[in-house]
Amino acid sequence: MKMVEEFVIPKRSSKAFIVKKGQTLRVTAHEGKQVADIRFLNAHDYQEQFAARWSIPMNTAEGIGGYKKLRKLWSKVPYNNVMLTVTDDKVADHNFGCQCSPAFVALKGAKGTLTCADLFDKCLEPYKLSMRDLDSAGVFNVFMPVRYLDDENGTFSFCAPSCKKGDYIDFRAEMDVLVAATSCPEANIVNDNDPKGMKYQIFEGGN
Repeated sequence: MKMVEEFVIPKRSSKAFIVKKGQTLRVTAHEGKQVADIRFLNAHDYQEQFAARWSIPMNTAEGIGGYKKLRKLWSKVPYNNVMLTVTDDKVADHNFGCQCSPAFVALKGAKGTLTCADLFDKCLEPYKLSMRDLDSAGVFNVFMPVRYLDDENGTFSFCAPSCKKGDYIDFRAEMDVLVAATSCPEANIVNDNDPKGMKYQIFEGGN
């Protein structure tokens, strides 16, 4: 593949950018254990967005993914299109459908802490979008493993990032997509207690 763009989203920050149909987006934990929260929108119709929780049963029905990994990233009903395909995944242990928000961190006793919801708002400003325009559960939590507990509530717990330094995941765009990505700002187990930056590369060619 031929690389056409490369950049780093520093720790506790975010960026929105376009990946064209047929291009491959690579997300790399180049500084070590770290989580990236990523959203995907149709670049020509922002109402069509990646549906994280919907993609789980769609992949399960096809026998290609589930709660830890996805092969095909579907858009929400009524669009129901494959927006991106995961072509390489060195970890295959992620989470889908959530991001930290001011209300969430307040419940954990950290009111006023910078959150991924804040970062999505900031990076999407140039596109005249904000969290108000987004599906609240439309997030791909790259390298964020969670484990469901065997209790009466079926609660889950966050774990240390599933990646090691240099691990990456590749997404091939099946349409032009607007990508909004954050380097998760939380200084706890989610980022191995040390928030870091993440590297992004866009390639042309390949399968």
